[in-house]
Amino acid sequence: MRTIAIANQKGGVGKTTTAVNLSAGLAIRGYKTLLVDLDSQCNTTFTYLDPSLIKTTLADVLVGHHERPPLLDAIYETHIENLDIAPSHIRIALLERTVQIEEQYRLKDSLESLAGYEFAIIDCPPSLGMTLTQALLASSSVVVPIAAQYYPLEGVVDLTSTIHATKRPNPNLNVLGYLMTYFDPRNRICGEALNKIQEMFPSLVFETIIRTNVKLQTAPAFRESIYEHAPESNGSKDYEALTDEVLSRLSMNSHLRVVREAVK
Repeated sequence: MRTIAIANQKGGVGKTTTAVNLSAGLAIRGYKTLLVDLDSQCNTTFTYLDPSLIKTTLADVLVGHHERPPLLDAIYETHIENLDIAPSHIRIALLERTVQIEEQYRLKDSLESLAGYEFAIIDCPPSLGMTLTQALLASSSVVVPIAAQYYPLEGVVDLTSTIHATKRPNPNLNVLGYLMTYFDPRNRICGEALNKIQEMFPSLVFETIIRTNVKLQTAPAFRESIYEHAPESNGSKDYEALTDEVLSRLSMNSHLRVVREAVK
């Protein structure tokens, strides 16, 4: 299983939007995918699940020392074929109190206990801390969304340092790419932000750019991915292109393995 963390310590950069729609894009292509919500705000969870139907969450699996259920008990099917989700809970914030080394590997050990998944996409919290550390220890790749704003690299240097530090216990970890989001081609600031990250990370910036699109913000209210909510929108086209580029960077087949009717 290939595990990809979607991470940026700065909020409002499209992190959850990227996790939700990249995982859906992979599932639509026929890859059995698990979406893991490590953010205590639970926005990813509520995009696909009715809160009243959730009985066991990642907090039950990862927090505490007694009678923790296996991750399998906290996995729910979504309405999209091939896409399952491990929901979050506000108690997931207690992971920040993790102090023992063995606790830091709980997510990694839980994911490795699963069979049948080709991808796990982890939506990380917008902060640096032990929750992010657990995600990075469990991952092989990181996608870093960066909003096309005046300070596009705010926090990215610290995140990059954290990734480098995590490579010591997890040498397989790498940055798959930096993703420019909220891009408006009419805005000069957006162009300057793109140029800046291309200068900083010349070989790691995704060619795909996520343009500003209101449909990306309204889709979660309908508990839908962008592909269902507005299939002809720029948001749908951009995340479809990102999915293809991610698969290409991983040297995997980017062609549809199932028909579009897989989205119900």
